[in-house]
Amino acid sequence: MKGLGRPARLLGAVALLAAVVWVVGPQRLRDSLVGTDPRWFLCALALAIAANVVSALRWAFIARALDLHAPSAALLPMYARGITSNTLLPGATLSGDALRAFELSRLGNPMIESAVSVAFDRFSGLWVLCLMSCAAAALAWMGASGASLAPGALTAQHSSVLMSYGLMLIMIVMAPFLPWPVSWIRRLPGSMGPRLADLWQRLHDPASGLKRQLARSLIGSLVVQVLSALALAACARALDVQLPLVWLLAASAPIFVMAAVPIGVAGFGTRELAAVGVLGLLGVAADRAAATGLLVGLCGVLMGLMAAPLFVLRGRQP
Repeated sequence: MKGLGRPARLLGAVALLAAVVWVVGPQRLRDSLVGTDPRWFLCALALAIAANVVSALRWAFIARALDLHAPSAALLPMYARGITSNTLLPGATLSGDALRAFELSRLGNPMIESAVSVAFDRFSGLWVLCLMSCAAAALAWMGASGASLAPGALTAQHSSVLMSYGLMLIMIVMAPFLPWPVSWIRRLPGSMGPRLADLWQRLHDPASGLKRQLARSLIGSLVVQVLSALALAACARALDVQLPLVWLLAASAPIFVMAAVPIGVAGFGTRELAAVGVLGLLGVAADRAAATGLLVGLCGVLMGLMAAPLFVLRGRQP
């Protein structure tokens, strides 16, 4: 049954993407993509590359905070190979994250701690993404942006959706401050449970300084998410979708989170579905919204292809 996992996820991605194309209309979607402004798309690609470079450096910083051997020069190509795996293998970001943890362990680091560094890296980005989108949604809801929705002003329905969305993001942002069952973690099988529990206690021990170091990684996460949101905005502009940046910052969380759901390949299907739903609330036509999601996905594919030659360097770590 395990062998059916990857084909099932691949079929799921194809089915989701086909459903989006069917709802939007193949001809309308094609017309939107044909009209893409290459200058804005290249700008989006450059922003996406910059975001991933900063993200790789953030991961290296987190790994070193966990006392792992993690030189940035070694982790940059590892991160790039992870992007390629995300592009080619089913499972969205899980494929690349598993590869990153494995390659980091090959530098002489414990496997569990290597996996934890990747998990912390992922959570740092997700937490800041939700925080950024929450702040942008609050600004939009209060009218602080000075811009209204196209084609009209903020309606009561939009205001209700925006408030519910903001409350959901607040719940996610508050998650790290909730008490977690350390005793339950310690009962996990094998040596994994005790080691994870010890790491969790070390995180909350002021003398270790680990929490302060991980908090510093949030600066890198903010840079990553701003660059990623700007890449999303550039993809939208490439299709002549002109929305205030604050709205795109607010909309970025569900689009990027859905792209990371381990259903299909490289986020295709789930990302476009989220783009149609979220950007549609902002008055963007379904074909332009789906095309925006596709351009964001194409940036990821191109980065994966550019990083593919680095696989020949595997094992030649500094």
